[in-house]
Amino acid sequence: MSTTTLCKHHHILLRLVSLLWFLLIATSNALTVVQASRIRKIELDITLGTMNPDCYNQTYPVLLVNGQHPAPPIRATKDDELQITVRNSVGSKYSTSIHYHGILQIGTNEADGMPNVTQASIPPGSVYHQNFRVVGQTGTYYYHSHTDYQDSSVHGPFIIYETDQDWPTLSEDEGVEVIAMTTNIIPSYRNNNPKLHEGPYEYDDERILFFTDWWHQTDQSRLDFALGPEFTVLSEADSCLVNGRTVYNPSKNLDNPNCEGYSAIDVEPGKVYRLRVIGATTMPAMGFTIARHSFTIIEVDGELVQPFQTKFLEVSPGQRFSVLLKTDQVPNESYNIAIEPYFTLFEESNDNNAQITSHIPKDNVNKPEIFEPHARRATIPDMPTLPDTTAPQKQGWIFPKLKSVKPITHDFRAPPDRTIILTPAEKQLEDNTTRWLINGRIPHDWNPYLLSILETMDHPTLNETAIQLNKEGLTDGFDEGHKTYPLRVGEVVDFVIHSTLQIVKPGQGFCASHPWHTHGMVHYPIADGYWQYDDARDKNLRTYPNPIARDTSISYAGPSKNEPAVGGAPCGWTKLRVFVSNPGVWGFHCHITGHMLQGLMTVLEVSTEQIPVLQHRQVVQENQ
Repeated sequence: MSTTTLCKHHHILLRLVSLLWFLLIATSNALTVVQASRIRKIELDITLGTMNPDCYNQTYPVLLVNGQHPAPPIRATKDDELQITVRNSVGSKYSTSIHYHGILQIGTNEADGMPNVTQASIPPGSVYHQNFRVVGQTGTYYYHSHTDYQDSSVHGPFIIYETDQDWPTLSEDEGVEVIAMTTNIIPSYRNNNPKLHEGPYEYDDERILFFTDWWHQTDQSRLDFALGPEFTVLSEADSCLVNGRTVYNPSKNLDNPNCEGYSAIDVEPGKVYRLRVIGATTMPAMGFTIARHSFTIIEVDGELVQPFQTKFLEVSPGQRFSVLLKTDQVPNESYNIAIEPYFTLFEESNDNNAQITSHIPKDNVNKPEIFEPHARRATIPDMPTLPDTTAPQKQGWIFPKLKSVKPITHDFRAPPDRTIILTPAEKQLEDNTTRWLINGRIPHDWNPYLLSILETMDHPTLNETAIQLNKEGLTDGFDEGHKTYPLRVGEVVDFVIHSTLQIVKPGQGFCASHPWHTHGMVHYPIADGYWQYDDARDKNLRTYPNPIARDTSISYAGPSKNEPAVGGAPCGWTKLRVFVSNPGVWGFHCHITGHMLQGLMTVLEVSTEQIPVLQHRQVVQENQ
């Protein structure tokens, strides 16, 4: 087994200060918006740089967006149109891609940013355009590369506001909104309202906590290990970063004059802040808490929920939360924030996960750039604790208790039109490489990419035979021709996703939880259970009384049985209901990057003949 030390107790300073910190990263290149036209033009330049975000003794080459890490936030208002230009520099050396995680891409499947499925990777020296509207969406999202392990550094927040008036106030020194490098300078607007709003919620300001992980090795070496014959098990990160920073081995490195310390979240006392928490990690779920503070959850994956009080969050790769934080502690003090990895094999700790929140009166500071505040130690030394991260996790955590603020319009007790059962299994192949097989199938590699293949067909259609055989319980509904799961708009389909045993050595294994992400559509977790799903027994089971719309949900691991471990044996399951609605070819995968690269993914093909880009191509061909 290959191991590295865990990231643990990642301190953040929570300092109460009137820093309009969420304002975007300042660069000499600014992008602002035209409110009337509802078009936002954004340029993302991918370049090769180096990083040492945890005060280690070595830097590593990484790809960066506009030379920054984390990448500059993208912000928009509901229903805006975005015209994004991705420029992969000649010097980057690697092909790349950009996916907008959680953005449904309604009518714009070609802009989803998934190599091998909706596009080819963008070679060095090339430019790729992604135009789409954020139709009906608000909330907290992010964007990241969907190529290899590049999502370790090519990633940044993506925030959508309900109205233009709900944007946080811009820095008085900026006067423009900085999203990315662009030559389009268009007058921006400023929110002068004393409060910000979304749905029923009101708050004074907002901050981002962007969770990522970091390895003391290159992305290429991680990729070679994961896909090569020497693979044993995915190793844990050396550090967990919040807003791009932490301190590795703080007893040695914290007082190094070249070490800037931990991220600091500056807030003003006596206020209510919306913390937008983004799980952009590639491996672990993160537990998160703040000393002497509690949270009110108000959003999950872009869906507003009724207020739910908690002392901590469990944030898996790809998941996002918004919580309300009352800054009701003593001013001029700072408080430790702790994050710890969950669902992990290893128990060693690097004890480097501290961050700090600071309560500072507004007159004491200037307004900083986003992701910039940092500090070495909290003035209040209390380190908050999290629930045991090595104990078996409760099925569903708090999610079964959450309720949407929207009225329930679906009957979740009703049976689906059909059920698709997925049983992934980790398998060592004849060449000693390790891949994930879903229902016994090796991951497919389309060449050229799938959407391009469909474009070349005279009249691409959905495989209705595969759908019918699945309805009759004769197959799992897979289309062996397109290598997809065909779905028809208007169907109600339940997906049962198993977690299965992974073998460490003969007779010894572990059951891992997996965060599953749907592109192009939301899903609703409606039930979960231990070991293997049995449709006759479990089809009417509902463990989520009030399902909420999600785009990333965990298939939780179940308890181990007292018997020799068998690789691929089911140890837990989660059922996700999908109301099929968005024509396209959409990725459906585990958001642990190494697992996805090893094949823990599939593609949902929705109403092929209704995919807008294919319809347009068909019209052009018929008119020639």
